[in-house]
Formats: sequence, C-alpha cells, structure tokens
Amino acid sequence: MPQAASLLVTATIVTLMFSLGLGLKQYPFRLLRDRPAFLWRVMLGTCLLVPLAGLALVLLPLHGLLSRPAWVAMGLMLACPSAPLILFRVRSSGGTAELAARLQIAAALLAIVTIPLLEVVFRAGAGLRGWEMVEWGITPAQVAAQVLKVQVLPVIAGILLGQWQPQLAQRCSQALGRLATVLLLLMMVALVVLSGKQLLPFLQQNVVGLAAMAVLSVLSLAIGYGLAGADPLERRTVALVTGMRNTGLAAQLALTYGKGLPELVPGILSYVLITVIVSTLFLKWQQGQLAHSGQPSG
Repeated sequence: MPQAASLLVTATIVTLMFSLGLGLKQYPFRLLRDRPAFLWRVMLGTCLLVPLAGLALVLLPLHGLLSRPAWVAMGLMLACPSAPLILFRVRSSGGTAELAARLQIAAALLAIVTIPLLEVVFRAGAGLRGWEMVEWGITPAQVAAQVLKVQVLPVIAGILLGQWQPQLAQRCSQALGRLATVLLLLMMVALVVLSGKQLLPFLQQNVVGLAAMAVLSVLSLAIGYGLAGADPLERRTVALVTGMRNTGLAAQLALTYGKGLPELVPGILSYVLITVIVSTLFLKWQQGQLAHSGQPSG
C-alpha cells in the first residue's frame, strides 16, 4: 500500500503541475517582467518567511512540547510551497486565479532551491528535537532532484507546450484539470486509508501540535496578507498562496524518505485539515470585508 500510495501521490503532483503550466493563457513569467518587486516579496514570504516562522515558533515557545511526528510533519508542510488546492479556492475570483497560478509556478520553480536549503536549516536548528532527515538517508541534492522531477519539470513542460501549441494546450488543460481533481481526491483518500488507525490516536496525543499547526496556519495567511499590497483581491490571493502548503509534495517526501516514522502521514493530514478550516474562516472574513468596502467578493 505505501508504494501504491507513493505512486498515486507522484502521479497527482505531476498531473497538477503539468496542467497548471498548460493553463496559463499569456506570458507565464509576466510578474517577473512587470512586477518583479511584488513577485520576489511574495516568494520570500511563501518560500522562506513562512517556514522560518514555524521554526522560530517550535524552537522558542514550544520547544520540548511537540512529538517528533508532529514537528517533522509541520516542517515538511511549511517547507513545501505551491499548493495545488490554491486554484480551487480562488478559481471563481476572475483575475486572481491567474495571479495564483503565476505565483504557484514561481514557487514551484524556486522550491528546487529553497526546500533543500530549508532541510539543512531545519536539521541544524531543531536537530535536538528530531528533524533528523539524515536518518532517512536523504541529502539536499536528493530533495532537489525530487522537487525537480515531480514539480518543476512538469510545470516547464506544460508552459512550453502552451507556448508552442496554445489551442492543443487549452484542450488538454481542461481535460487534465478534471483528471487532476479526481487524482487529488483519490490521493487524499489513499493517505487517510494509509494512516488507518494512527490518525485518531495522533489527534488525541498531539493537542499541543494541533494548536501549533493552527497558529502557523493563521501566521502563514497573515504573512501573505501583509506582503500583498493594497489591492483587496490580491491580498486574499497572496494570503492563500502563502497559507496553503503543498500536501502532495510533503506526502511524497514523507512516503519516500520517512518510512521509519509511521505517524508522519497522520501529522501531514492533520495540518491539511487545520489549514482548510483556517483558510475557510479567512475567506468568510474576507467576503465580509469586501462586501463592506463595495468590492466584488468573487
């Protein structure tokens, strides 16, 4: 089952990222050309500030209170940007969905550098609490190769096909988008089944960890909201980009390198559940704010 789940997770990420690359209708790196300061500000937030904020939270007030599975699950989720679920959240918001896609692609490309870097930082900073990815036989180069294979190359392939054959890419994007949605649902079901009897005990035994996950979810949204600028719709989109992490990539790394830590997948699922709850509350608050200001809520 773990091997089948790993293959399903890999297929889901590759399909989602390829579909994402196909779906951009115009110049895919427009933000880098037209708004470089905005792009780098958001990338700094989602790829570095969010995971480093989590590291600071764990090392300072919560040091010694978290179990190793809870801490490593949080570390993996925080280190993995470019969440596929972002587009489902903002698709009905007009131009913000396109902005989310561009930010996703930028984060996916940057992740090949930031995830291996964060692996080194997390291991050095929290080694006494058991990040200990070195015990799994993992190196920064292996992490970079994994991100390149399942995330970066599919995005680049989708972008290139979209520029070469835009009509074909549009047709494929719609079909692959539906397939990716099905695969994403199957992936979540497979992870729940894989967790089996471990999920409920994890929730019961890691109350402090769950509270830390909730704090980090709020903090991640706040970082994006604060970095976005003045436009209300962009603030909402950027907050979701920084707040929602890449479950598939985190699970893929966990299944590949975390076989000695069986409670790791339940920890990742717990973080996902809390993030969905927190982001839903955030969107409800945002709808009220936009309605009050006279802006369309999307």
